[in-house]
Amino acid sequence: MMKRFRKRILFLSNGYAEDLIAAAIIEKLVNEVPQIEIKALPLVGEGKAYEPLRILILGPRKLTPSGGFVGLNPFYLARDIVSGWLGRFKEEIRVLRSERDLVDMVVCVGDVFLILLSSLFVKKPIIFLPTAKSDHVKGLKEHYRIEKWLIKRSCQLVLPRDKLTTRSLQDFGVRATYVGNVMMDCLKITDEDFRIEKNRYVVGILPGSKRDAYDNFPIILDAVTSIEKRVSFSGRVHFLLALPASLSLEKLRSIASREHGWKITEAVPSRQESSLIVYLVSPQGPIIKIISGKFGDLMSRSQVIIGLSGMGNEQAVGLGKPVVSFPGRGPQVTEKFLRIQRTLLGGAIYIVDRNGEAVADKVCSLLLKNPRQLEEIVKMGKERMGGFGAAERVAKLIKKEILARRPP
Repeated sequence: MMKRFRKRILFLSNGYAEDLIAAAIIEKLVNEVPQIEIKALPLVGEGKAYEPLRILILGPRKLTPSGGFVGLNPFYLARDIVSGWLGRFKEEIRVLRSERDLVDMVVCVGDVFLILLSSLFVKKPIIFLPTAKSDHVKGLKEHYRIEKWLIKRSCQLVLPRDKLTTRSLQDFGVRATYVGNVMMDCLKITDEDFRIEKNRYVVGILPGSKRDAYDNFPIILDAVTSIEKRVSFSGRVHFLLALPASLSLEKLRSIASREHGWKITEAVPSRQESSLIVYLVSPQGPIIKIISGKFGDLMSRSQVIIGLSGMGNEQAVGLGKPVVSFPGRGPQVTEKFLRIQRTLLGGAIYIVDRNGEAVADKVCSLLLKNPRQLEEIVKMGKERMGGFGAAERVAKLIKKEILARRPP
């Protein structure tokens, strides 16, 4: 019998979505291996996704102006440097070096940069979940040959996000296996109906979690008003807006008030519906229910999503929901970003011009006229995003790898 020893794993992640994915795995892993010590180092942002797990969260945990999207525009890198990014990065390297003798394995959730840091400063076996790249986006987001070489040289096990990428890495000699996309396990669906009757039109709204969401919000409001006018003959449309913790409800209210006099009405939620915060009411008729939490229920209940999100757009497609989006003003939802996301998700994201009428045109066409198109999106979502249960399967593989390691 193998002698029992305390397992020590360090999770590295570099983005909000990556934090959520890592947290979903950790939640399953602590049940698989009780004798485990887990630490996390979020390299981008505050790592709030780890807080409910009650694990040790390392590093400075500071937000940067770019939100981690420095690769899309050199201007955002310059802003990060001015805001003190270099100092925070030096502190993160110091933390990695200090953990070298304190952990047995590193799980990297994000991009190849994490592998490089782990190889240089921690020097322990690496399990890699490449969330950022896929061979479905040839010429734009697949792994370069030098990246594949680094992955092959450095990683004990690689768990890509889709089958096509897995086969590509395997052909290069990487020990890779596909068990699903953990991104879908970050959704919790409890069948909450938000007081909406069955067979009603429901449009979900994902405004994004970055500061540019405020600049994009007036366009969303214009789209809602136009959708309500166009679809009212077929029955009322219900609108559900997911409010991220990073956005200010008061600031959204102020913007809406300036846009044709929208008002906030306090909600009185039932015990089962504590996620409904307020109603945003337009004098022209539309009502938007603003929801905190219950993100999975919001998307599950919607037929179409107006999405200016990264991970949220991908999860929506994974649930078989078409996403209508437009280029934002900021580092994340750029036209290039949306083109990549559209290719990654097999065309299930529809990119329109940056105005409310264009958004409404596409949303209404999807609601009213394209049942066959919606069936194709459901099929594509399952193919590109997988189903639920990947987090548990990943946890079991990590357990197998860490148990195979003998104590020093």
